[in-house]
Amino acid sequence: MKNKSVKRQSGFTIVEVLVSSVIFSIIAMAVSSIFVQTLGLQRRGAAAQKIQDNALFVLESMSRDIRVSDIANQESANCTATTLTITHPDPAKGTIIYRLNGDVVEKSQNGGSYVAISGSDVSFTRFNFCITGSLQNDNKTPRIAILSTVQNKSGREILKVNLQTTVSSRDVIDEFSFP
Repeated sequence: MKNKSVKRQSGFTIVEVLVSSVIFSIIAMAVSSIFVQTLGLQRRGAAAQKIQDNALFVLESMSRDIRVSDIANQESANCTATTLTITHPDPAKGTIIYRLNGDVVEKSQNGGSYVAISGSDVSFTRFNFCITGSLQNDNKTPRIAILSTVQNKSGREILKVNLQTTVSSRDVIDEFSFP
């Protein structure tokens, strides 16, 4: 009797290769889908950060001026005022006017030309003032609510953010003396 020696070959069958390829493809698609979603969230977060940085800079700049300034005879309790005129106690600043020109918030001091105070990468689509307590004999503290809608100008997705803040004017003329 002859002894036949069988040599075994090791490897993968075509079925095993196909099954593992399908499983790998499914996992790769899931991972790439998560990656694309993460990139989208990162872009959206960056756009929201731009909006927040620009809007907060504008609102804080205005708030600093409003707190120390005189606001006279500009009642607009129904929030339809689109410009704000205040008188700063510092003679170098004098009369300050804030307005929305197109999609840019602008500021003018002492009758000078208007200067943009909002960034070029955002668009203010609404900028209104609710002004109360500015009448001569109403014995109320002048209070201004600033209502704004801001959106990013670039990116795949345009985000809109509505912001509101209220600032009260304080009588600080006696506290400060400017030369």
